[in-house]
Amino acid sequence: MKIKKLSQCTLEETLTAWNKGFTGYLVPVKMDVQAFMNRMALEGLSPEKSIIAFMHGEPSGIIMTGIREIDGRKIAWNGGTGIAPEYRGKGLAVAMMEEVMKIYKEENVNIAVLEAIEKNERAIQLYKKMGYEVTDHLLYLNKKVERKEFKAFGNSELLIKKVYPEQLKALGFYDTEAAWQCQWESVKFAEAAVFISPEGNEKGYIFYKRVLDNGGHTDRIIIYQLKYSHNSTFIEDVTESILSTLFQDSDDRIDFTAVNISANNPSSKALLKMGFEKKLGQVMMKKYL
Repeated sequence: MKIKKLSQCTLEETLTAWNKGFTGYLVPVKMDVQAFMNRMALEGLSPEKSIIAFMHGEPSGIIMTGIREIDGRKIAWNGGTGIAPEYRGKGLAVAMMEEVMKIYKEENVNIAVLEAIEKNERAIQLYKKMGYEVTDHLLYLNKKVERKEFKAFGNSELLIKKVYPEQLKALGFYDTEAAWQCQWESVKFAEAAVFISPEGNEKGYIFYKRVLDNGGHTDRIIIYQLKYSHNSTFIEDVTESILSTLFQDSDDRIDFTAVNISANNPSSKALLKMGFEKKLGQVMMKKYL
């Protein structure tokens, strides 16, 4: 076995390691060169901090890493651990994770984080063996909604104010521990809005991306974060009203998807009561270094 940093490998070797490593994965993640490069740039994945394992000269495993400083702490995210089928369960993943931990220590990382599909018990056990603990359960929720199903926003006392996504971090209750791919730095062409009470207090926010069809109508809306400043009985009604404001004049129906929203977030419970269905579950895991 030989382990190299991704920066020392060719694009062909990198892509082979990724696609072989995720063969038979629970969700399809096969990529071509362009998709892979786009993902690296968008999610802040580092060629210097990511590694590829070679077995008998062939790329057979990969671990992708991104590092960000959040609230004065250095956070390292595992953006994917893939092992070729013929080497699974034979110690390669452990050896690679040990190498990644050395990189994290060299980089003075404070917290290592990752997400794993809740049904991928083998991966979860590997990460637990490496010192990670499950800290949250994340949901992918989906519902196709017609405009007439929603109440008008006028039923809510909250005002809605559009802001730039990067302005959300100034909110005292901004979720700095949201899944890596749901942080404002990871989403291109996203939108955001803050909910304000009649007294001028910030009560919540939504961070989302609108996907248009060829006719310029909204086809999908991906919700990356939806959070309120405190728990309240009004959250369900307000959530419904807020989503109604995302309909443009020409939109009659929108496919809504909430991505990696915490099961403990009152917003996820509100969405489920509104008829959203769980499509996928993940666990968030952390290791303090």
